[in-house]
Amino acid sequence: MRKKIKLTATIYAVICTLTTIVFLFTNRTAALIAALCLVFPIAVALFIYLLNETVKKTSGYKATIPDTSAYPTNEWYRNHLERNFDIINIGSSSAKCAFNYEGLPIKAFNWGERPQSLENGFKILKTYFSILKRDGIVLIPLGPLSGLDVEGKWGAKANDKYYYLLPPALIDNYFSIAMRRKYPIVFNPVDSAKYLIKQAIRRTKENNGQHMEDTFQDDSEKWIKSWMEEFSIDSLDAPISETNKTGQNKRIALLEQIIAFCIERNLRPVILIPPIHKSLAEKFPPAFRENYIYNFVHNANKQNVPFFNYIDDERFDDEKYFRNSFLLNEEGAKKFTKIVFNDITLL
Repeated sequence: MRKKIKLTATIYAVICTLTTIVFLFTNRTAALIAALCLVFPIAVALFIYLLNETVKKTSGYKATIPDTSAYPTNEWYRNHLERNFDIINIGSSSAKCAFNYEGLPIKAFNWGERPQSLENGFKILKTYFSILKRDGIVLIPLGPLSGLDVEGKWGAKANDKYYYLLPPALIDNYFSIAMRRKYPIVFNPVDSAKYLIKQAIRRTKENNGQHMEDTFQDDSEKWIKSWMEEFSIDSLDAPISETNKTGQNKRIALLEQIIAFCIERNLRPVILIPPIHKSLAEKFPPAFRENYIYNFVHNANKQNVPFFNYIDDERFDDEKYFRNSFLLNEEGAKKFTKIVFNDITLL
């Protein structure tokens, strides 16, 4: 595409130059007008192109681009001979941050993404599962609200990262996503402007040495508030609403499908809940855990696959293992992954 753009621009520039020369020898006023009319579109097009490339260099734009080296794509296979992997995990933000397989005597991939619905996690699994060996392990990490349906809760742009990971046929609204990723300044101008502004503000703050962090308690309250607003939950102690119950039933059916998919292909699915900081864990009362977590897992796990619940694991009471109240940091991830590896080898 870039070669076509450059070729078109070159041809256009040549035409403009020749036309201007012709007019210079006939009518200087007409030549000036013609030159302006011809050069102005080039200048605008060049400006848009350069601005588009600048947007692509911002951290906001690049945040949507996943680490494709963590997936056995066609490009990955050209440079790697490894096959028959031992373990993979799918999952959303907490899973992305919870697993670090470095140093373990296994071949593994972390296919968690931020964010990643259970539906997209399943699509990732279906696309790349063949890298696993027979009896390979599929870790299915869940968060406190994983049992609720996110359809309509997340914006359409939440699927943009899958432009890099999934076949077009598996991506909803693929054409729109492709245009946003290729030409963000044209097809996603509002976010592009935000990326540019935030990039400038970030650089200013870094130059001024400004750095602010929430306490774990403050951060946990933000997570709770966000989740309650997202799923219209008035009280964590109250019974699950009919709307959320309907969403939970959809997720139960989906998790059943993921488990069945694994078993049919001689893979071993394992459900687990990663640890969260105690400032967040203590905000989930027993009624919430029963209604939103355990009921979901119990009803979906008809095949009785292993389920490990690390949400209150005392081995992670130290704040040094967390980047915030919900997500583990690198040190926490390495410790947690080693614990999970030891637990599943005992199965």
